[in-house]
Amino acid sequence: MNRQKSDLAALAGHGKDLWKLFRFDVANPHSWSKYRQLKAVGRRTGAKMLIETGTFLGNTSMRCSKAFDQVVTIELDPELHQRAKSFLSTRRNVECILGDATKKLPEVLVREECSQAVVFLDGHFSSGETAHGDVPEPACELLSSLGQFKDKICAIVVDDFRLFGVEAGWPRKSELLIAAEEIFGDYRLAVHLDQLLIERISAN
Repeated sequence: MNRQKSDLAALAGHGKDLWKLFRFDVANPHSWSKYRQLKAVGRRTGAKMLIETGTFLGNTSMRCSKAFDQVVTIELDPELHQRAKSFLSTRRNVECILGDATKKLPEVLVREECSQAVVFLDGHFSSGETAHGDVPEPACELLSSLGQFKDKICAIVVDDFRLFGVEAGWPRKSELLIAAEEIFGDYRLAVHLDQLLIERISAN
């Protein structure tokens, strides 16, 4: 599917989500709705940078490259990484990194130039072409490692909240919420559109 058709399909899915939201019936939002949520989180928190775990085909990074000054995306699977890197080659503000997010994410955040970031945790195994790391869903481990970089993080968005405690090997929803509260208890926590939102509370 070319980029134009992909965007049209995403917009059509977003339209369906808006109708479902009107009816209070959104269980699994489409990709454009999730992009709009990331964009809104960035705007609310004043973020300049998006760090994504789980590049997959690069659609989220492509869209977010127009909403954030810089995008860094991490993919475990070498073939998916190469495909996404080629797809994103025209976006000068996107950096594609190959590797395990549990190791690469701290390496990105420790950089001096890294600040005012939204971290999008979407690097889990979802069957099909998606990559499988040491654990199917490492969100709790990643939250633990992110705690030391709170001064650089405006927000964290954890995708597919509905699947926690449902998919094999995934932590329970309560485990994810406890981890978020223990490490980011001074942030605002909410679940919206199938995502856990962890946002720094503005001084305003």
